[in-house]
Amino acid sequence: MTVTLDPSTLADIDADARLAGLNRSEFVERALRREHYRRLLERAGRPGNHRHTESDQQLRDLLAWQRNPS
Repeated sequence: MTVTLDPSTLADIDADARLAGLNRSEFVERALRREHYRRLLERAGRPGNHRHTESDQQLRDLLAWQRNPS
């Protein structure tokens, strides 16, 4: 995959990656993964007033963990 980024954006990404102890590729991959899971959680929405099954809650817990595993 090829992506074109503004040089200042690339410099910011490199600086953030160094602070996180990652290389550029790892940093970008994690950022994209976080965005993917954020969007999944957004689509799942907040629990309603109706009762959720245990498996529904387990899925929500897993998605929340994947969004922020630390």
